[in-house]
Amino acid sequence: MKLWDADLRDVLRRWRERPPVVLELRRDGYCLVRVHNGEAELITAQDIDPLSSRYRELLLESLRHSVQSQGLAGSPAATYLFREDYNLQVVDAPKVPAGEMLAALRWQLADLLDFPVSEAVLAAIPVPDTEGQQIFAVAARESVVQERVDLLRGAGLQPFYVGIIDLALRDLCWLLPEAAGGVGLLLVETRSCHLTMVQGGSYRFGRPLALGSEHFPGDDDPAGFRAASEDLALEMQRTMDFYENRFRRPPPAVLYLCGAPKLLPETLGELLGRRCAHVEELLSPADSRCLLAQAFAAELPAP
Repeated sequence: MKLWDADLRDVLRRWRERPPVVLELRRDGYCLVRVHNGEAELITAQDIDPLSSRYRELLLESLRHSVQSQGLAGSPAATYLFREDYNLQVVDAPKVPAGEMLAALRWQLADLLDFPVSEAVLAAIPVPDTEGQQIFAVAARESVVQERVDLLRGAGLQPFYVGIIDLALRDLCWLLPEAAGGVGLLLVETRSCHLTMVQGGSYRFGRPLALGSEHFPGDDDPAGFRAASEDLALEMQRTMDFYENRFRRPPPAVLYLCGAPKLLPETLGELLGRRCAHVEELLSPADSRCLLAQAFAAELPAP
Protein backbone atom coordinates (compact mmCIF):
# COMPACT_ATOMS: atom_id res chain seq x y z
CA MET A 1 0.00 0.00 0.00
CA LYS A 2 1.64 3.20 -1.18
CA LEU A 3 0.79 6.53 0.40
CA TRP A 4 3.50 8.07 -1.74
CA ASP A 5 5.75 6.60 -4.41
CA ALA A 6 8.20 7.79 -7.02
CA ASP A 7 8.29 6.72 -10.66
CA LEU A 8 8.54 2.92 -10.40
CA ARG A 9 10.67 2.66 -13.52
CA ASP A 10 13.26 4.85 -11.83
CA VAL A 11 13.00 2.78 -8.64
CA LEU A 12 13.60 -0.47 -10.53
CA ARG A 13 16.61 1.01 -12.30
CA ARG A 14 18.12 2.18 -9.02
CA TRP A 15 17.55 -1.18 -7.35
CA ARG A 16 19.71 -2.81 -9.96
CA GLU A 17 22.49 -0.39 -9.05
CA ARG A 18 22.20 -0.49 -5.25
CA PRO A 19 19.94 -2.22 -2.68
CA PRO A 20 17.07 -0.32 -1.02
CA VAL A 21 17.11 0.81 2.62
CA VAL A 22 14.36 1.19 5.20
CA LEU A 23 14.30 4.00 7.77
CA GLU A 24 12.55 3.31 11.07
CA LEU A 25 12.01 6.47 13.07
CA ARG A 26 11.68 5.96 16.82
CA ARG A 27 10.78 8.39 19.58
CA ASP A 28 14.44 8.47 20.61
CA GLY A 29 16.29 8.06 17.33
CA TYR A 30 16.23 5.86 14.26
CA CYS A 31 17.36 2.63 12.59
CA LEU A 32 18.57 2.07 9.05
CA VAL A 33 18.11 -1.37 7.48
CA ARG A 34 19.43 -2.47 4.09
CA VAL A 35 17.97 -5.20 1.90
CA HIS A 36 20.98 -7.31 0.96
CA ASN A 37 20.84 -10.59 -0.99
CA GLY A 38 17.14 -10.87 -0.24
CA GLU A 39 17.58 -10.42 3.52
CA ALA A 40 17.20 -7.46 5.87
CA GLU A 41 20.51 -6.29 7.32
CA LEU A 42 20.71 -3.77 10.18
CA ILE A 43 23.11 -0.98 9.17
CA THR A 44 22.94 1.37 12.12
CA ALA A 45 20.82 2.33 15.13
CA GLN A 46 21.27 5.80 16.63
CA ASP A 47 19.84 7.42 19.76
CA ILE A 48 18.83 11.09 19.82
CA ASP A 49 17.45 12.95 22.82
CA PRO A 50 13.72 13.35 22.03
CA LEU A 51 13.47 16.32 24.41
CA SER A 52 16.14 18.34 22.65
CA SER A 53 14.95 21.59 21.11
CA ARG A 54 17.18 20.70 18.14
CA TYR A 55 15.77 17.19 17.71
CA ARG A 56 14.82 17.52 14.03
CA GLU A 57 18.13 19.17 13.18
CA LEU A 58 20.11 16.52 15.08
CA LEU A 59 18.08 13.76 13.45
CA LEU A 60 18.84 15.02 9.95
CA GLU A 61 22.54 15.57 10.73
CA SER A 62 22.95 12.09 12.18
CA LEU A 63 20.98 10.42 9.41
CA ARG A 64 22.97 12.24 6.72
CA HIS A 65 26.23 11.18 8.40
CA SER A 66 25.07 7.53 8.58
CA VAL A 67 24.08 7.54 4.92
CA GLN A 68 27.42 8.99 3.85
CA SER A 69 29.60 6.81 6.08
CA GLN A 70 27.82 3.63 4.99
CA GLY A 71 27.99 4.51 1.30
CA LEU A 72 24.19 4.64 0.98
CA ALA A 73 23.87 7.99 -0.80
CA GLY A 74 21.39 7.76 -3.66
CA SER A 75 19.91 4.46 -2.45
CA PRO A 76 16.14 3.98 -2.89
CA ALA A 77 14.53 4.35 0.53
CA ALA A 78 11.27 3.45 2.26
CA THR A 79 9.82 4.36 5.62
CA TYR A 80 6.48 4.20 7.43
CA LEU A 81 4.26 6.39 9.58
CA PHE A 82 3.51 6.06 13.28
CA ARG A 83 -0.06 5.13 14.20
CA GLU A 84 -0.81 8.64 15.46
CA ASP A 85 0.20 10.03 12.06
CA TYR A 86 -2.78 8.59 10.20
CA ASN A 87 -6.42 7.57 10.54
CA LEU A 88 -7.44 3.98 9.78
CA GLN A 89 -11.03 2.74 9.90
CA VAL A 90 -13.36 0.24 8.29
CA VAL A 91 -15.85 1.80 5.87
CA ASP A 92 -18.20 0.57 3.15
CA ALA A 93 -16.37 0.46 -0.17
CA PRO A 94 -17.63 3.11 -2.62
CA LYS A 95 -19.55 1.46 -5.45
CA VAL A 96 -17.41 2.93 -8.20
CA PRO A 97 -14.78 1.61 -10.66
CA ALA A 98 -11.39 0.88 -9.10
CA GLY A 99 -9.85 3.92 -10.78
CA GLU A 100 -12.36 6.21 -9.03
CA MET A 101 -12.08 4.60 -5.58
CA LEU A 102 -9.87 7.17 -3.87
CA ALA A 103 -11.80 10.14 -5.27
CA ALA A 104 -15.06 8.68 -3.97
CA LEU A 105 -13.43 7.76 -0.67
CA ARG A 106 -12.27 11.34 -0.18
CA TRP A 107 -15.84 12.59 0.03
CA GLN A 108 -16.95 9.63 2.12
CA LEU A 109 -14.33 10.46 4.76
CA ALA A 110 -14.97 14.21 4.78
CA ASP A 111 -16.91 14.16 8.07
CA LEU A 112 -14.87 11.42 9.74
CA LEU A 113 -11.44 13.07 9.88
CA ASP A 114 -10.13 15.61 12.38
CA PHE A 115 -8.45 17.59 9.59
CA PRO A 116 -9.68 18.83 6.17
CA VAL A 117 -10.04 15.94 3.73
CA SER A 118 -8.56 18.22 1.06
CA GLU A 119 -5.24 17.91 2.95
CA ALA A 120 -5.36 14.09 3.06
CA VAL A 121 -3.37 11.42 1.26
CA LEU A 122 -5.60 8.35 0.99
CA ALA A 123 -5.20 4.62 0.50
CA ALA A 124 -7.51 1.62 0.69
CA ILE A 125 -6.79 -1.89 1.98
CA PRO A 126 -9.29 -4.70 1.30
CA VAL A 127 -11.12 -6.18 4.30
CA PRO A 128 -10.89 -9.98 3.94
CA ASP A 129 -14.08 -12.04 3.55
CA THR A 130 -16.29 -9.05 2.70
CA GLU A 131 -16.30 -9.68 -1.06
CA GLY A 132 -15.11 -6.14 -1.69
CA GLN A 133 -17.97 -4.55 0.20
CA GLN A 134 -15.74 -3.05 2.91
CA ILE A 135 -12.25 -1.58 3.03
CA PHE A 136 -9.77 -0.23 5.54
CA ALA A 137 -9.58 3.46 4.66
CA VAL A 138 -6.23 5.08 5.45
CA ALA A 139 -5.92 8.87 5.60
CA ALA A 140 -2.80 10.87 6.49
CA ARG A 141 -2.07 14.54 6.28
CA GLU A 142 -0.18 15.28 3.10
CA SER A 143 2.20 17.47 5.09
CA VAL A 144 3.14 14.53 7.35
CA VAL A 145 3.87 12.26 4.38
CA GLN A 146 5.84 15.03 2.68
CA GLU A 147 7.86 15.56 5.85
CA ARG A 148 9.04 11.94 5.71
CA VAL A 149 9.84 12.27 2.01
CA ASP A 150 11.83 15.45 2.67
CA LEU A 151 13.74 13.78 5.52
CA LEU A 152 14.84 10.92 3.27
CA ARG A 153 15.86 13.32 0.51
CA GLY A 154 17.66 15.60 2.93
CA ALA A 155 19.73 12.65 4.13
CA GLY A 156 20.81 11.87 0.58
CA LEU A 157 18.41 8.98 -0.08
CA GLN A 158 15.92 8.50 -2.91
CA PRO A 159 12.43 8.03 -1.39
CA PHE A 160 10.03 5.70 -3.16
CA TYR A 161 7.62 4.39 -0.51
CA VAL A 162 5.90 5.68 2.64
CA GLY A 163 3.79 3.04 4.35
CA ILE A 164 2.02 2.61 7.69
CA ILE A 165 3.01 0.80 10.87
CA ASP A 166 -0.08 -1.45 10.72
CA LEU A 167 1.29 -3.09 7.60
CA ALA A 168 4.82 -3.23 9.00
CA LEU A 169 3.34 -5.16 11.94
CA ARG A 170 1.51 -7.41 9.49
CA ASP A 171 4.84 -8.07 7.78
CA LEU A 172 6.30 -9.06 11.14
CA CYS A 173 3.37 -11.43 11.74
CA TRP A 174 4.17 -13.10 8.41
CA LEU A 175 7.47 -14.19 9.94
CA LEU A 176 5.73 -15.92 12.88
CA PRO A 177 4.28 -19.44 13.07
CA GLU A 178 0.56 -19.01 12.33
CA ALA A 179 -1.94 -21.31 14.01
CA ALA A 180 -5.20 -22.28 12.32
CA GLY A 181 -6.99 -19.31 13.85
CA GLY A 182 -4.30 -16.82 12.91
CA VAL A 183 -1.82 -14.92 15.04
CA GLY A 184 -1.96 -11.86 17.27
CA LEU A 185 1.00 -9.58 18.00
CA LEU A 186 1.28 -7.08 20.84
CA LEU A 187 4.14 -4.63 20.23
CA VAL A 188 4.97 -2.88 23.51
CA GLU A 189 6.64 0.52 23.25
CA THR A 190 7.49 3.06 25.93
CA ARG A 191 4.22 5.00 26.04
CA SER A 192 1.82 2.73 24.18
CA CYS A 193 1.45 -0.62 22.53
CA HIS A 194 -0.22 -1.91 19.39
CA LEU A 195 -2.35 -5.03 19.01
CA THR A 196 -2.37 -6.53 15.49
CA MET A 197 -4.33 -9.53 14.24
CA VAL A 198 -3.43 -11.46 11.08
CA GLN A 199 -5.36 -14.47 9.80
CA GLY A 200 -4.78 -16.42 6.61
CA GLY A 201 -1.86 -14.11 5.85
CA SER A 202 -4.20 -11.10 5.66
CA TYR A 203 -4.27 -8.02 7.85
CA ARG A 204 -7.46 -8.33 9.89
CA PHE A 205 -7.40 -5.59 12.50
CA GLY A 206 -5.09 -3.37 14.51
CA ARG A 207 -5.53 -0.99 17.39
CA PRO A 208 -3.15 1.18 19.44
CA LEU A 209 -3.57 0.91 23.23
CA ALA A 210 -2.58 3.76 25.53
CA LEU A 211 -0.47 1.61 27.86
CA GLY A 212 3.26 1.12 27.36
CA SER A 213 6.25 -0.21 29.26
CA GLU A 214 6.54 3.00 31.31
CA HIS A 215 3.17 2.16 32.91
CA PHE A 216 4.61 -1.01 34.48
CA PRO A 217 6.57 -0.59 37.74
CA GLY A 218 9.61 -2.70 38.57
CA ASP A 219 9.99 -5.89 40.58
CA ASP A 220 9.72 -3.94 43.84
CA ASP A 221 6.03 -3.18 43.21
CA PRO A 222 4.23 -6.43 42.31
CA ALA A 223 0.82 -4.99 43.16
CA GLY A 224 1.39 -2.06 40.78
CA PHE A 225 2.58 -4.40 38.05
CA ARG A 226 -0.53 -6.54 38.49
CA ALA A 227 -2.80 -3.49 38.30
CA ALA A 228 -1.14 -2.27 35.10
CA SER A 229 -1.40 -5.76 33.62
CA GLU A 230 -5.11 -5.88 34.45
CA ASP A 231 -5.64 -2.52 32.74
CA LEU A 232 -3.89 -3.77 29.61
CA ALA A 233 -5.74 -7.10 29.63
CA LEU A 234 -9.06 -5.24 29.88
CA GLU A 235 -8.24 -3.10 26.85
CA MET A 236 -7.17 -6.17 24.91
CA GLN A 237 -10.37 -8.01 25.82
CA ARG A 238 -12.44 -5.05 24.68
CA THR A 239 -10.52 -4.97 21.40
CA MET A 240 -11.03 -8.69 20.85
CA ASP A 241 -14.74 -8.39 21.66
CA PHE A 242 -15.09 -5.56 19.16
CA TYR A 243 -13.23 -7.57 16.54
CA GLU A 244 -15.41 -10.64 17.08
CA ASN A 245 -18.65 -8.64 16.94
CA ARG A 246 -17.58 -6.47 14.01
CA PHE A 247 -16.12 -9.16 11.77
CA ARG A 248 -18.09 -12.20 12.97
CA ARG A 249 -15.05 -14.37 13.61
CA PRO A 250 -13.03 -15.26 16.71
CA PRO A 251 -9.74 -13.46 17.31
CA PRO A 252 -6.48 -15.43 17.06
CA ALA A 253 -5.90 -17.80 19.97
CA VAL A 254 -2.11 -17.37 19.82
CA LEU A 255 -0.62 -14.06 20.97
CA TYR A 256 3.04 -13.04 20.71
CA LEU A 257 4.50 -10.19 22.76
CA CYS A 258 7.36 -8.07 21.50
CA GLY A 259 9.27 -5.67 23.75
CA ALA A 260 7.16 -6.51 26.83
CA PRO A 261 8.29 -6.35 30.49
CA LYS A 262 9.68 -9.68 31.72
CA LEU A 263 6.63 -10.98 33.62
CA LEU A 264 3.95 -9.66 31.28
CA PRO A 265 3.55 -12.73 28.99
CA GLU A 266 2.79 -15.05 31.92
CA THR A 267 0.52 -12.51 33.62
CA LEU A 268 -1.44 -11.75 30.45
CA GLY A 269 -1.83 -15.45 29.74
CA GLU A 270 -3.53 -15.80 33.12
CA LEU A 271 -5.67 -12.67 32.80
CA LEU A 272 -6.85 -13.27 29.23
CA GLY A 273 -7.88 -16.82 30.10
CA ARG A 274 -10.17 -18.30 27.47
CA ARG A 275 -9.50 -15.41 25.12
CA CYS A 276 -5.96 -16.62 24.38
CA ALA A 277 -4.96 -20.26 24.45
CA HIS A 278 -1.29 -19.34 24.25
CA VAL A 279 0.67 -16.19 25.11
CA GLU A 280 4.39 -16.17 24.36
CA GLU A 281 7.24 -13.67 24.44
CA LEU A 282 8.63 -13.16 20.94
CA LEU A 283 11.48 -10.78 21.73
CA SER A 284 12.63 -8.86 24.78
CA PRO A 285 12.81 -5.02 24.72
CA ALA A 286 16.55 -5.15 23.95
CA ASP A 287 16.18 -7.68 21.14
CA SER A 288 13.13 -6.05 19.57
CA ARG A 289 14.92 -2.86 18.59
CA CYS A 290 14.63 -2.14 14.88
CA LEU A 291 12.68 -5.36 14.34
CA LEU A 292 9.86 -3.62 12.47
CA ALA A 293 12.22 -2.06 9.94
CA GLN A 294 13.77 -5.46 9.32
CA ALA A 295 10.38 -7.12 8.84
CA PHE A 296 9.26 -4.27 6.60
CA ALA A 297 12.44 -4.54 4.54
CA ALA A 298 12.15 -8.32 4.22
CA GLU A 299 8.75 -7.97 2.55
CA LEU A 300 9.69 -5.33 -0.01
CA PRO A 301 9.00 -6.64 -3.52
CA ALA A 302 12.00 -7.80 -5.54
CA PRO A 303 13.02 -5.48 -8.43
